[in-house]
Amino acid sequence: MTGAQFASYIRQRTRQDSTTLTDAAIIALAIACQEDIVKEIVKTNEDYFGIAQTRNLVAGQRNYQFPTDMLSQMKFLEAKLDGTNWEHLTETDLNSLGINTDEASIQTEYADKDPQFDIMGGEVYILSGDAIINVTAGLKLWSYIYPPTVTAGALAETDDMSVPTSTTSFGYMPRQFHRLWADATIIAWKESQDKPVKLTESEINWENRMQLALNSIKKMNLDRATITAMPTTDGRGNNLNGQDY
Repeated sequence: MTGAQFASYIRQRTRQDSTTLTDAAIIALAIACQEDIVKEIVKTNEDYFGIAQTRNLVAGQRNYQFPTDMLSQMKFLEAKLDGTNWEHLTETDLNSLGINTDEASIQTEYADKDPQFDIMGGEVYILSGDAIINVTAGLKLWSYIYPPTVTAGALAETDDMSVPTSTTSFGYMPRQFHRLWADATIIAWKESQDKPVKLTESEINWENRMQLALNSIKKMNLDRATITAMPTTDGRGNNLNGQDY
């Protein structure tokens, strides 16, 4: 659906028009429904809203704040600490290191170690054997971000609502959830009336329809293989080489 189709569908199903059900009223309800649906998508497939974001490394600066639109947790952190080569940074905890956090102590501790990071107060704190230097786009965070919050202006857009709004974000909602999102907004409108409006059979069955849509995104890569190792003994120390299973 485009934004215009989304609004038109909602008005048609509620038998309202742009005067009795304004864009602002639709958006007020749709925002809450959008957040609820996105949370369910992430529960089903945590990587669905995954994205790699870069930012500059700043000379002498070891702490970098998480993006404000990050959903929950980060997945992977890389940095070009030497200005050229990407390195994977693993997580540690300052308590386990038992060192002071002044620059000299950090560099001494990590002189012969791979770089790491600690998480504190919504920031990553880089620990490395050398001082941090200026590197354009030298820090890459793989994480999960919220789709942009739908706005009244979106209801006038002609692009599909699944089309990314920028190169660093997603669309407002994956296409297979558009009608579910619109129906959730309709249900919210009906239940908000002074005299609640009766739901249709399809609306009553919304939860089941939602579950079917969630099931469709559980496995995005059908080429993934799981390889298990065959046992070499029978548990009593007897060699099983050459036996059939």
